Amino acid sequence: MRRTIKFQEAVERLREEGRRQGLDISAVTAQDILADLVNTTAATLGIRAETYVRSHLPNVDPADLVTRLKQADDAQKREVADASPAVIKLEDTGRLIASLAQAVRCVSLNHDRLTTGRRDKWEAVGVLDDASNCLTLLGEAVSNSHTTAQGTAVLWSDESVVYARRALTQTITNIRDGGWTFAHGPQLDADVATRMNADLKILPPE
Repeated sequence: MRRTIKFQEAVERLREEGRRQGLDISAVTAQDILADLVNTTAATLGIRAETYVRSHLPNVDPADLVTRLKQADDAQKREVADASPAVIKLEDTGRLIASLAQAVRCVSLNHDRLTTGRRDKWEAVGVLDDASNCLTLLGEAVSNSHTTAQGTAVLWSDESVVYARRALTQTITNIRDGGWTFAHGPQLDADVATRMNADLKILPPE
């Protein structure tokens, strides 16, 4: 499907509209967005994905897709702009790193959710993106940690605070809703969600 001329033409239209609206959309991202749209809509219509690409995809308005993407991108930028850096003790930073690793593990254990629907897929991908972005930023922050008589502290950037908050909040919500599980019984899931929530409170409030 992705190799067809009509699909690639749609990818280029989406990227061109993105540039027109000031949003840089990589080729891979554009392909993923359109493939998700094709598969979901084709399933709803009860037709093959290839049929949708051939008969319907050329009529999809890229401006509407880009507008929604830009709104989401702008919302994320505002969230980061409104956040504040935080100085967090090294041991508490360690707790948060462990919780973020558990969030990634939880997505891995529930990988089947990536194929059940657009919302489930993007929630899971969002947790992976946010957790990995936060852990990357923390790698440098921990290496630059500052030790005083009161102990060692880590300076969290505003971005890392937002990434951690989003990843943990979404994971806690999905565990408590029963959508995600660690597959060792409801009590373990409840305990993990409680620990994650306690670690989440280490971060400054929104």
